[in-house]
Amino acid sequence: KTHLQASNTRTNYAGHVRRGREWLASHFESSTVSETRRDDIFQGSLVPLLTTAEITADNDVYEDLAFKDAFENVPNRCSDKALALYMSLKGFHENLSKTTVESIRSAFKKMWELLDGDTYRGKWHFNEAKQRWEGNPADSADIYDVLSSIKHKASAEGGDRTHSMAMTKDYMDRAFRWHQAACPLDIALQMIEKVMNGAQPSDICLDLEMRMKLTRHLEQVTFASNGWTLWTRCDPARLWSMRDLTCYIGSKCTPYFEIFLVNRKGWQKKVDKGQWEADLRSNHYKIYPRPDAPACDSFFWTMIWIKWLELFHYGRTLLPNDFLFPAMSANGVMHPGQPISHDTVQKWINESTTGAGIRGNFSTHCFRRGGAQYWFMFAPVGQRWTLAKVRWWGGWADGEHRDTLVRYLLDELHSYETDYSDALSPISRGADASLAGEHALTRPASTEELRMVHASVVADVNSLRNDMHSLTSVVVQAACSTAIALQHLNSSHRFTTEQPLSPRPIVSPMPTVALSTSSTSRRPRASTTVSSSQKLPTPGLVIPRVPVAHPNGTSSPKNKSWKEIVEHWLVGDQDRGLTTPLKDWPREWYQGANRRFASKYHQRATIALEFINQYESNEAHFLAAYPEAELGHTQLLKAVNKARAARGDRVSRNK
Repeated sequence: KTHLQASNTRTNYAGHVRRGREWLASHFESSTVSETRRDDIFQGSLVPLLTTAEITADNDVYEDLAFKDAFENVPNRCSDKALALYMSLKGFHENLSKTTVESIRSAFKKMWELLDGDTYRGKWHFNEAKQRWEGNPADSADIYDVLSSIKHKASAEGGDRTHSMAMTKDYMDRAFRWHQAACPLDIALQMIEKVMNGAQPSDICLDLEMRMKLTRHLEQVTFASNGWTLWTRCDPARLWSMRDLTCYIGSKCTPYFEIFLVNRKGWQKKVDKGQWEADLRSNHYKIYPRPDAPACDSFFWTMIWIKWLELFHYGRTLLPNDFLFPAMSANGVMHPGQPISHDTVQKWINESTTGAGIRGNFSTHCFRRGGAQYWFMFAPVGQRWTLAKVRWWGGWADGEHRDTLVRYLLDELHSYETDYSDALSPISRGADASLAGEHALTRPASTEELRMVHASVVADVNSLRNDMHSLTSVVVQAACSTAIALQHLNSSHRFTTEQPLSPRPIVSPMPTVALSTSSTSRRPRASTTVSSSQKLPTPGLVIPRVPVAHPNGTSSPKNKSWKEIVEHWLVGDQDRGLTTPLKDWPREWYQGANRRFASKYHQRATIALEFINQYESNEAHFLAAYPEAELGHTQLLKAVNKARAARGDRVSRNK
């Protein structure tokens, strides 16, 4: 069962089943359910689908004692009705997408069909001979009716319009220019160059605010270029760590790095088909420099980003378990063992598109769509990819449903080739005459086109002549004024005592970016000292977040947070950057320039020492004294502080 599906799929399916069971159990918390509640459940959820007679029949099913166990591992006579009800609730009242509702059905279907060989596979029916229900409840007529209705609803509401727009190369360039204007990335490049030439990172003039700003923009640019190049989605389970990346120098001295996308879409289908030899190289991608496209240069920005993390955050080389795109806390500390979240990437996309003045709906899928469409349709002539190459690079299986590639490529191509908004243009682009209007780029220029070019050049030359004439007049007037002023100065100087004029100080222009290891070369400030709150913390220090986030996108339960805190205190957490246990931290690691760790350090110490010293590491006694531990470490900390205050171990500050 472990290898039937990808781990990410198993995780998603388990979540759907768990939420479905919680929903069903919430209606049976007491031994009896009111008539009003029952009507709300059925009539409120299935009004779009069921007739009055069917609602009455469903009420009879609801009275059945087996309805309470409809979502258990072994299905019963009520399972299909319960699943139809749950899907209808999600699709119509919570307005979830048809894809999500289909995923809910698939989750329950997979759970039941793996139970007992062929017993719960196929059409759902009652076996009169064996007097039992057989087949899969997810394949019943009620379920297909619900799916059909939700699909019709999505089509009627224009569901396709909610798809993400493609992040075209033009949009990538515009977003990159916005990043450069908001935070010149050349600053980071110059800093890295200085350190690699022998300077120490601590000698670079860099405060915390500037480091956070540079880190945020560098990570965004690097992530966007990789997403557009590798056509990846933002999913914590698909974000790679350093063990998946290897750098090479090719046989012709061409540098590149090779990335392995371990959870790439479609890998399981290739294995199922026995394509072992092909699978040895699938999901492996060689990324080369692209200096002609700086916004999409995945090679360049990835190498810069790795050096930035190593030199100015961790003070060490990246470890195999370190994520390439780690999460950054509000105080500027990077968490190498925790990847960025989907919400963070979506926030980045919204920020960059808004800042660059790009309108439209862009989700984390926009890079995948934009990269695929560019190489299939909009790359320069002679560089466009075949459909087979697009399918391989995007990880689509050979038998991928035609709608998938149509949605990514051909719909956009059809819209481009049937777009007649420029019908009045003097020069037609002829988009419908060849693939993506390619013939317009290769055909000879017509007489009309040459005439228009000649007229444009003549106009530009005449405009340049007029500008030169105006400039010449201004220069002549300025020269005359200067000569007259010098004459007056000389005449007045004859009547003054002979005294040499003091030389006028030469004022050198202030450079746009001043980077030096010496404090005297920095830009003038009101104060030459940097406050301790703005000094950079010691590289590599981190206190992991709890509940601990796992690489597959899940998090530990809240009631386990206190155990993780005790583990961090006594043992540490190598995978998440805590190489030294908190109990062994010297005072300077959470004071002075590192005082941003002080609050979290003392909170962790309070919980850990209460468990170790006060309750002698007895878990049963500790949980009996602090039931708040089931609610998470925040509530537990409040309870511990209250108990310490009652014992006289804690003195409250006067506010």
